[in-house]
Amino acid sequence: MKTQHIAIIMDGNRRWSKFNNCSIIKAYETGLNTLEKTIEDCIKLNVKYLTVFGFSTENWKRSKKEISFLFKLFNKFLDKSLLEAAKRDIKINFIGDLDEFSETIQNKTLLLSKITDKKKKLTLTVAVNYGGKQEILKAVQNCLNDGIKHLKSLKDFERYLFNFNSPGIDLLIRTGGEKRLSNFTLWHLAYTELIFIDQMWPDFNFNLLKDSIDEFISRKRKFGGS
Repeated sequence: MKTQHIAIIMDGNRRWSKFNNCSIIKAYETGLNTLEKTIEDCIKLNVKYLTVFGFSTENWKRSKKEISFLFKLFNKFLDKSLLEAAKRDIKINFIGDLDEFSETIQNKTLLLSKITDKKKKLTLTVAVNYGGKQEILKAVQNCLNDGIKHLKSLKDFERYLFNFNSPGIDLLIRTGGEKRLSNFTLWHLAYTELIFIDQMWPDFNFNLLKDSIDEFISRKRKFGGS
């Protein structure tokens, strides 16, 4: 069974900072490095689609200081990705309500999506200011705005969802030991296999990714059938 599309809830950065007696800034910086390594590891393992939860609609409840640093880190990720876009065969998409971000960040996300649009080795989707319920609500609103009152199939509705051009998510991995979905890609996880691991996100590595994929391959997916 092939693992084509993996989604990751990158949880545990703040707890990792406490366990390692370091600042939350250090934890998030280490987490960003982990993301970069995971992108390369997915390519090595022939995973074609990777979707990660960067910032949720609920994360606005965190301190202004933490949110400010997260935005700086996001900006750093964008700058690095723009610099490396020409030499990396990675397509980068963003899903969520980006209108809440600065014009500078919005422009960088648009530019990065545009210049990487034809890349083929891996499609990376970053969910920022994203919520699964909000995605579904926005899709319904867009349906109504288009004057559609009767949908003939699920696919007719799904084309209004974010990331509709990507295949369904095969495997969801959540780090940090928590066992919940936290409002992440709710529609898309209908038949996704779920794996929850205890290690915090900054400690995620190739072996944990490979073990998760091997566990996924060992499972029998029935999709409601026998």
